Amino acid sequence: MLRHIPVLAEEIYEHLPENRQLWFDWTFGHWGHAEYFLSHEEKKRNISWIKIIGTDIDLNMIEKARELTKEYKDNINILHSSYANISEIAKEQWLFDYELLDLWVNLEHFKDWSRWFSIKTDAPLDMRFDQSKNDMTAEKWLKTTKPEIIKSAFEEYWDFSQKTAEYLTKLICEQRQKSPISTTFQLKDFLLNNHFNQKKIAVIFQVIRIMVNNELDQLKIFLEKFPTTLKKGWRCFIITYHSVEDRITKNALKALAESCDFMLINKKVIIPHYTEVQRNKAARSAKLRIIQKL
Repeated sequence: MLRHIPVLAEEIYEHLPENRQLWFDWTFGHWGHAEYFLSHEEKKRNISWIKIIGTDIDLNMIEKARELTKEYKDNINILHSSYANISEIAKEQWLFDYELLDLWVNLEHFKDWSRWFSIKTDAPLDMRFDQSKNDMTAEKWLKTTKPEIIKSAFEEYWDFSQKTAEYLTKLICEQRQKSPISTTFQLKDFLLNNHFNQKKIAVIFQVIRIMVNNELDQLKIFLEKFPTTLKKGWRCFIITYHSVEDRITKNALKALAESCDFMLINKKVIIPHYTEVQRNKAARSAKLRIIQKL
């Protein structure tokens, strides 16, 4: 089975406060971070009192994570939910010592062709993380979304020029009048035929995925709600991977730090050591921000 490699795990572990008991991993995935932390804690102390609650929006990921964590079933509870539901989950649990939000997409979504995220293999144009609740596939988004929303997505979220965003929106709207774009290769060939290179195509795929899964709005909800779910004296760790989500995160944490209730642990963003990037290319754009509730 493909395993996602956790990013900045060592740096996060080094910044965890002592005597941590209740951890929350909002993007649990293949439990890479949790596995790293528990294995290191085991070397130091009895871990029977440590509890980790994880959420993931992808039911397939949860099924695999439960299989992978059998050895630690008394320590780990995995929930099917989005990090945007943080307030509701906190009501069911209690305040957390440590929270982690890793915004990178799991490696499985790109390497497994049946997950519909990669431009390298042909598959239905889906791109949903949660197929059980979200009925907005990528095909449906391209077919039904209003032109002004499509243009805004490419222009505002990914800094395409107004001219490029308008051109791309016009192309999509003209094409959907002729026939739907139903597969990844149809979308890739459509973009290639209209003079977009591979790098731009990868970005366009990413924008569509973000819109289909409403990722940036969910991030904004999390940033608004997490302060009330964190214990005093404890920390929240957020890893971002592209400029838009990082800008949203940076501004939200900066505003919290300007109050008397929170403090930024790292005023300068933490990035992976070059040796980690050599081992895991997915880490190259990662940025870690840490905030503590006073």
